[in-house]
Amino acid sequence: MRGLVKMLVLLCVALTLSCHRRPLFDPEDSALLKVRLVTEGIHNVTCDIYNPNIEVAPITSEMLRVLIYDQSGMQILSQGFISSKSIDSNGYEVFSGPLALSAGDYKLLSYNFDLDYTKVYNESHYNTIEATTQVVPQYYYSRFGSRAEGIGTIYYSPEHLMVAREPELEMKEHQGVKSIELDAHTVVDTYYIQIRITGAKNMAKNASCQAMLTGVSASNCIGPNLRNQDTPAALYFEMKRNVDPNTPEGENEDVLCAVFNTFGKVADAQSDLHITLSVLTRDGKTHQKVVDMEPIFATDDARERHWLLIDQVWDIPEPIVSDGGGGFTPDVEDWEDIEETIPIGPRPR
Repeated sequence: MRGLVKMLVLLCVALTLSCHRRPLFDPEDSALLKVRLVTEGIHNVTCDIYNPNIEVAPITSEMLRVLIYDQSGMQILSQGFISSKSIDSNGYEVFSGPLALSAGDYKLLSYNFDLDYTKVYNESHYNTIEATTQVVPQYYYSRFGSRAEGIGTIYYSPEHLMVAREPELEMKEHQGVKSIELDAHTVVDTYYIQIRITGAKNMAKNASCQAMLTGVSASNCIGPNLRNQDTPAALYFEMKRNVDPNTPEGENEDVLCAVFNTFGKVADAQSDLHITLSVLTRDGKTHQKVVDMEPIFATDDARERHWLLIDQVWDIPEPIVSDGGGGFTPDVEDWEDIEETIPIGPRPR
């Protein structure tokens, strides 16, 4: 057993010594990196709020990852994390940390690291490092029936990935600590979507509307900031029952709506740009509606403010029940969430 432990220790030491990446900080060639998360002007998050009833998660972070490439972008020279955070006069979060960079030319990339669904891959090259989200479980596909066939991969909605980049960082000989200041901006778009409904009372209690939007980008190459336009993907998110605060007086204000994030609409995906909405009524039946989103994305509201206001009314049908119950048409009441403690252990005597 002791021999095995010694072998593992020696292996770890060998791997450490074989690494050619420089540490992120060295007392020599010192520099101080400051990255500011700029959240101004993000539609439906910090500006152009259509429905204030919808709660939107704030854009914040506790840690940034930093990658230093050579000038060609083909090799990572060093990488690390910065977590020292302050707030500037504009209310932006500013992260700072030391770097070790000798005189030369580099490419620098930094992004918020503490995200749940958004992941970064292919980081070995500056031009190929790519952000995408997790694929939804296979059983989600069944929620949309035949509509999910042949549409490719369905992804979760991404969080806001705040990226700071300096593709031409020139470090000259200097005395003392050199300051490098960068602004990080999101590579994600946020949209507000809604459709007017009637028969909201017919939906199952606490049920949401499952939405699948096709014709969107699955990823972003965050170095050059290029969205994937080659293979349109689908995006999954949920819409909730709410009211439209901009409804004219006296008209029905019930809507299904959501605020969702995406890496963007694929430019030439006109024929594939649809949304499939799926709701559950109180009798346990699923009802769907498919909407062509191309004309919606072409509106001024969508282009200028990222508001997807579907100019249709979806009538949610009444549940099928009988007067007396039984047979093939039993009475069905509202679904309710029941919390009950189930004892586990030996049966009492």
